[in-house]
Amino acid sequence: MFSKTIPISEAIPGMRLMESVYVTNSSGVKMLVARKDSVLDASVIKSLSSRVKTIDIQTKTPPPGWVPPEEPAEPPPAPSAPAIIKERPKPEKIVPIKAVVNEKLKEEAVDSVKQLFGEVSPDGQMNKTTAYQCVNNLEGVVGDLLHVLEDDMTGLVHINDLKQYDEYTYHHSLSVSVLSIATGKELGLDSATLFRLGRCAMLHDLGKQMIPLDVINKNGKLTDEEFALVKNHATLGAESLKKNAIGDVELWNGMMFHHEKVNGFGYPKQLKGKDIPLFSKIISVTDVYDALTSYRSYRSPMLPTEAFEIILKDVNTAFDYEIVKAFLAKLELYPINTIVELSNGKLGIIIPGSTNKLRPYVRLWGSTDILVLERVTDVNITKILSPADLPEGYETE
Repeated sequence: MFSKTIPISEAIPGMRLMESVYVTNSSGVKMLVARKDSVLDASVIKSLSSRVKTIDIQTKTPPPGWVPPEEPAEPPPAPSAPAIIKERPKPEKIVPIKAVVNEKLKEEAVDSVKQLFGEVSPDGQMNKTTAYQCVNNLEGVVGDLLHVLEDDMTGLVHINDLKQYDEYTYHHSLSVSVLSIATGKELGLDSATLFRLGRCAMLHDLGKQMIPLDVINKNGKLTDEEFALVKNHATLGAESLKKNAIGDVELWNGMMFHHEKVNGFGYPKQLKGKDIPLFSKIISVTDVYDALTSYRSYRSPMLPTEAFEIILKDVNTAFDYEIVKAFLAKLELYPINTIVELSNGKLGIIIPGSTNKLRPYVRLWGSTDILVLERVTDVNITKILSPADLPEGYETE
């Protein structure tokens, strides 16, 4: 197979990339927009057309002047096979990943969401006295989250330590709140606005309590009727709070419109661009990122880079460019000390040094060797591991 460089204007569906395509955004961050060996389709070509002038594709036609190498008259003798010695990987001392939210605050946040969500009946009714108390508890937690994030000198956030397989809805609410506050902070919102944003993000999926659980967790494609039910959750949640005189228009609209898209093809009102509330536009990005990178009953999580590439492809169609830019600026895709599995079969540990969040520095397991992913195209991170997930032979000190 040979490589051929062509103008992006000559690209057609079905062509296969010989090399990965990267672009550098306005912040100087190098981003992967199409992976090596990807087969081009109309959407990928459209995305690349606005970013690059040429691409390298695979072709069976040799370049002009190419001469095939001469075959030796007789093949060289095969070397004698050496004895195979499988060296046991050296144990590693595992350093914990720095938590964004301490365990106590995380438990308080999840409990406060669970208590409020538990007050919602299928028809949206609540016991107002209990609901007000639950909201007060939740607002206290949001205030604590805001203090933690404002005091963090690094300014970066991740949600790896907030992931739980069970009780997805409650942990998802916490993750979306953390990511939304961080994004809002990057956008320059003041503390009072960040508090209201965090509260809105914590409550954005309240309406799912009014959708049958077997539909929410269905392992397979939803029917048209089921999908219509799920799409209604944003409206149901906002109307439930409004009906019970909890919150205000900013909160209700932020919740109701978090599935709108900037191109007008979202729901429930098909709002466009500037007509979508700021809180909704922020939550739409953080909601999708956390959902894609979370364990669900019907699928495994995506890698942070895979999820972010999906978001990048939908910039200016589903998502607002400035918000995605702020989101990436605050997001730590692979926190320092994360254990990762690589496409070459090796294990490694994320270390500081790289300015490319999508292609971090990886120290190979039990070694001082460092793999600089931003300088290679044939090795990628394929999995994030916990110490309990280590393959046989890999030990910790």
